[in-house]
Amino acid sequence: MSAAKFIGRIGALAITLGVGMTVATAPAVALAEPSESASVDSTALILGFVSVPTPDDALVESVKNQFIEPTHPGQGINYVAVTTPEEWWPITGVARLAGSAVGSPSIWGPGGPGWPDEPWWKLSGLYDHTWDQSVQAGLADLETAMAAHGNDHLVIYGYSQGATIANTEKRKLAEQYPAGTEAPDIDFVLGGDGNLPNGGLFARFPGVHIPIIDTSFNGPEPTNTQFDTVVITRQYDPFSDFPLYPLNLVADLNAVLGGAYVHTHPLDVSVPADPSTSPAYQGTDGDTSYYFFQTQHLPLFDPLRTLGVPEPLIDVVEPFFRAIVELGYDRTIPPWEPTPARLIPLLNPAKVTADLVGAAGEGINNAAALVGSPPSSSTAAPITLAAPAAQTDQVTSTVQASETRQLPRGTATSTMDLTETARADVSSQVTPATPAQTVTENQQPTSLKNASETAKATSTTASAVAPSITATQEPSTRATTLKPAKPRPVVPAALGMSDTQLPEKPHRGDGATPTTSTAAVGGEAATGETSSPASSSASSSSPAAVGNDADAS
Repeated sequence: MSAAKFIGRIGALAITLGVGMTVATAPAVALAEPSESASVDSTALILGFVSVPTPDDALVESVKNQFIEPTHPGQGINYVAVTTPEEWWPITGVARLAGSAVGSPSIWGPGGPGWPDEPWWKLSGLYDHTWDQSVQAGLADLETAMAAHGNDHLVIYGYSQGATIANTEKRKLAEQYPAGTEAPDIDFVLGGDGNLPNGGLFARFPGVHIPIIDTSFNGPEPTNTQFDTVVITRQYDPFSDFPLYPLNLVADLNAVLGGAYVHTHPLDVSVPADPSTSPAYQGTDGDTSYYFFQTQHLPLFDPLRTLGVPEPLIDVVEPFFRAIVELGYDRTIPPWEPTPARLIPLLNPAKVTADLVGAAGEGINNAAALVGSPPSSSTAAPITLAAPAAQTDQVTSTVQASETRQLPRGTATSTMDLTETARADVSSQVTPATPAQTVTENQQPTSLKNASETAKATSTTASAVAPSITATQEPSTRATTLKPAKPRPVVPAALGMSDTQLPEKPHRGDGATPTTSTAAVGGEAATGETSSPASSSASSSSPAAVGNDADAS
């Protein structure tokens, strides 16, 4: 068909349907000659789809290379195009116009199979069969072709209405050849499959019949037959990936636009030479293997792309709307599980919120990139020195604390609750000691008596620490025996000091032998010689946990 004749036909069709549009002329497509195989093992019958009654040589060659040879490697196959009505009153004409505007040029361009050599009034679709009539007529044409080629060693390919015709034939064969009987060698390769158990339009609403356009939703296809099947699905194709939750109107609109921008491109995906290694491979159930190819862009925004809106602008809002659209699906359900449409989704609020926030953040980053600003980084959580209430670590002077009492700030203590350090405060507790708790010079433990000097080394807490804290011991009737431990100077890392930065031990003003309480850090009693003075350095960082891995009794 010449380009001039093609433009004249679509112009007449647009006037007939009352649609105004501009169609760009596509270059003529060179048709490839079908290859002859020296050894023919089987015959592939190639069906068309709505508005394509007879696949041309180029379409047959693409189906061969992209879908049949990868799934049937090493076989000599003879390829035959089968003519079927492939009509859907009154939608056929609209489908042709949509294909010419945004579909594959090799199919709906000048000379393509989407424009058969028919009068323009017939191309309008106003005089076509209804869906059910076309399927029944196509089934008869398919069975005629099967009989002409031996009805054995066949591969049947169908897309869209062609897939519905093929599934109708598969049901008939399954009834004729139940499990345990000898069945002919017939395989099916399907795309745009409206009978896909989870996702197919006719499986979402099984049993529904629309009388005005005489269209029956005949439910999911059988998957427990003796006839091997391969199903190839594209994301957001409304015939094979219709939303599970139709109340999601954004997902519905996206699917409707997918009919124009996804369904009209049946050759945009290809099964690799080794299909089992394809990321699109979803698994096999019964007689059917499933492939699912993701769609890079939402059809929802493809009209803007057609109008020339720059992709970076669309990228600002598309991530958020993709999250909304995906709420209309449940991707955890396998494709072979029959799944009719549902009303209300069972959503995890936390996951939904996280997905929406993440999508909004992606859009903000895309907007920042659009104006040349660096992407916004996630704000780190503020660093706090306070440990959770259930994980409070303490520095205590006794192993058994019979009683504690809260003292005013600045009062001497030997028990320090580290949970208060986050507020730059030191609140202390004291455990009554006993007269028997006498420590000799060579057993004297390292102590945190002089907190004022320690506070000077810690810039974040210096203003809140009392000027001077000295250990006190109150008489008690109980005696506590200290368990000696190997000498090791211990200081809480939370105060910003290393083991070599211990404060100098103060001596009592009366000249008596210095006596200190045992400082048990996280339950470890530490004893040793008097440490030498060390320079203190300020350290402001995240808190370090005080351990509990030593013995104390």
